[in-house]
Amino acid sequence: MIVRMDKKQQASARRQLLSDIVWVISNDTLRRWQHEGKTTLAPVEVFMTAQCFCDVISGLSDIDEGIDYELDDLEDEAEGENDAMLIAVLAALQMTALSKRHVGTDFKGAITHIFERYGDHELFLPLVGQWAKKEEKQWVKGKKTDLLNYELQEIRLEGGGSEEIRQLFADMVDCSDKMDKETIKGNLLFLNRYNIDHNHIYDKEVIALFDKFGIKSTTIIKPKEYVAAKYVENEIQNVESGGTGVIKEK
Repeated sequence: MIVRMDKKQQASARRQLLSDIVWVISNDTLRRWQHEGKTTLAPVEVFMTAQCFCDVISGLSDIDEGIDYELDDLEDEAEGENDAMLIAVLAALQMTALSKRHVGTDFKGAITHIFERYGDHELFLPLVGQWAKKEEKQWVKGKKTDLLNYELQEIRLEGGGSEEIRQLFADMVDCSDKMDKETIKGNLLFLNRYNIDHNHIYDKEVIALFDKFGIKSTTIIKPKEYVAAKYVENEIQNVESGGTGVIKEK
């Protein structure tokens, strides 16, 4: 059940998770604990394994009777002493999010069982505490853009170049259907500024993103030209009200 990925697979999976609220909230803690040696798994490996565990639990005909066996199997397979707990608790958080999104989905018994089993673990409260603290709406809005910045930093640290960055832009187009308006707005602002700072070598990719959201770019901004944050925000509002076209500030 435990998902293992190479660096390329991890990067691809992370980008697909940019719109997932549980990933947005939990990844900082998982990343820090990996660096501190508290888990042998990369953050995205913990997350994807937790998703697999959710699928297993949701498929049980009797969750109360079967969940302990599944947790035992998870603990047997886990290599690090904290790995099974992190996966199970993150799975419980994912179940909480699923229950909120899908009326009639009831994971209360499974969530309670996981919390009772691992409630005394030293990392349990920090993980759950992060979830509670970072679920605030304003934090989430900014954090989604921070994740995009993190992906760009990872590309640089791993020796990647323009080809890998162009792939990141393409991945943004692919997963944008799952994003809310605020996330789209933040990411467009961030990527547009990144393109400006790099002499517009990603114009084609930026225009593809604008086209995806129905924003028609009638001008290409000259290199190094300053563009105010209101530029993208106003255009998104314009499209939402039925208008088209990008109006460059003078």
